[in-house]
Amino acid sequence: MRTDEVLFSFSLFSLVLCFQLCSTGDTLKAGQKITLNSLENLVSSNRTFELGFFPLSGSSSVVKSYLGIWYHGLEPQTVVWVANRDKPVLDSSGVFRIAEDGNLVIEGASSESYWSSKIEAYSSTNRTVKLLESGNLVLMDDNLGRSNYTWQSFQHPTDTFLPGMKMDASVALISWRNSTDPAPGNFTFTMVPEDERGSFAVQKLSQIYWDLDELDRDVNSQVVSNLLGNTTTRGTRSHNFSNKTVYTSKPYNYKKSRLLMNSSGELQFLKWDEDEGQWEKRWWGPADECDIHDSCGSFGICNRNNHIGCKCLPGFAPIPEGELQGHGCVRKSTSCINTDVTFLNLTNIKVGNPDHEIFTETEAECQSFCISKCPLCQAYSYNRSTYSDRSPFTCNIWTQNLSYLVEEYDRGRDLSILVKRSDIGNSSIIW
Repeated sequence: MRTDEVLFSFSLFSLVLCFQLCSTGDTLKAGQKITLNSLENLVSSNRTFELGFFPLSGSSSVVKSYLGIWYHGLEPQTVVWVANRDKPVLDSSGVFRIAEDGNLVIEGASSESYWSSKIEAYSSTNRTVKLLESGNLVLMDDNLGRSNYTWQSFQHPTDTFLPGMKMDASVALISWRNSTDPAPGNFTFTMVPEDERGSFAVQKLSQIYWDLDELDRDVNSQVVSNLLGNTTTRGTRSHNFSNKTVYTSKPYNYKKSRLLMNSSGELQFLKWDEDEGQWEKRWWGPADECDIHDSCGSFGICNRNNHIGCKCLPGFAPIPEGELQGHGCVRKSTSCINTDVTFLNLTNIKVGNPDHEIFTETEAECQSFCISKCPLCQAYSYNRSTYSDRSPFTCNIWTQNLSYLVEEYDRGRDLSILVKRSDIGNSSIIW
C-alpha cells in the first residue's frame, strides 16, 4: 500500500474514531455522559441547538459552570435553557447523564447532586435523552415509544419561550438575576389563572408589574400572541379592534426567534437577523411607564400620549414624600353633603377592577347609590351588562383607592369619580 493511501486510511480511521468518541450526536443513552471538559455535547439534527456545559464568571473570580442549551454556532452565545441555574458546578467534576433510577442528573465529585429532573424513580436501561431540533430536551423510555416523553425541558423553561412550547398556568419564565448569573431573578412571566380571558402578566417579586392586554393590536404583537398560543403555523388572519381591521402577516417564519423575560423586567420578542449577525428586538413591553401596574399610585393618572408622566386627578394632591409608603395622591378634603359633591366624568379610562357590582335601571340610580355610600364610595361606572337575564346595565362601584389609572386608553371605560366641588377649581398637579 502506498504511503498516501496509508495516511488517508489512518486519517479516515481517526475521523471515525473522533466522531464516535467526541460527539454523541443528538442523543444520549444510558451509560453515556457529557462531562465538563469533554467535546461530547449534544447537537440537534439540523445543528440549530447545542447542549453542554458552559462557564460564567461575572464579577467573581470563581468560574461557575452550568448545563444549558444554546443556539449552535451563533456568536455571542445565546443560552435558552439552564438546568442547574440555582447550583453551579464550581470545579471540573460536572457530569450529565441518565441515572440508574431513570432521572436526568448533573453530578459532581463524590456523586454530589447539582440538578435532577425529579421524575418518579424507575430503573430502566432503555431510556434515552434527545435534543430536538426545536430546542426541546426530551427524556424517552424506549419501551413506551419515541413519541411519549417522560420529561421535557419545554415544560420546565428558565427565561426563554421557544416556538413549539405551550404557555399555560403551569409554565413560567423567570428572569436571570443578571446577565452573568442565571439564578432566578425578580421578574416572572406567567399566565394569570384567575383571568377568564387567560391573559398574561409580568410579575415583580410576586406582584403584578405589567399586564399583556394589548397583544392583538399590531402585527408584531399578534406574532407574539400566536407564539404563546402555539399557533405559529397560522396564516393570514384579521381582527376587528377599536373599529380597525388588523391583519397579521402570512405564516411567520419563527426560525431562530424567542421570547425572553430579561433581568430588567422587559419582555422581549427577538429574531435573529442573518444579514446583520445579531438579534433584532421586534416587540417588547412594557412600552412605557403607563404599562407598569400602578405606576402613578392611588388617584394618580398616566397618559402615554402627552409624555407628562403622572398627575393627580382634580380634587387630589400628591402624597408628601415619605408618607403612606411613597407615591400617589390623596383627596384634598372629604365631604358627604349632597350640595358639595360632584363627579369627575372621565372617558376611555383604564382602572383596576371594581369592588362591587350592582344592577340598576338607570345611571341616576347608580350615581345616587354612590353618593349614599360616601365617603366609602370612590367612583362608579355604568355600563351595559353582560348578563342577559338581569338588568341590561351594570353599576360598578369602587370603594378602595383608585389605582392603575391610565387615560386615553383604547379599551378603557367611562368612569365617574366622587369629589368635593370646591376642590376641583385648581388644575391637576403633575410630578
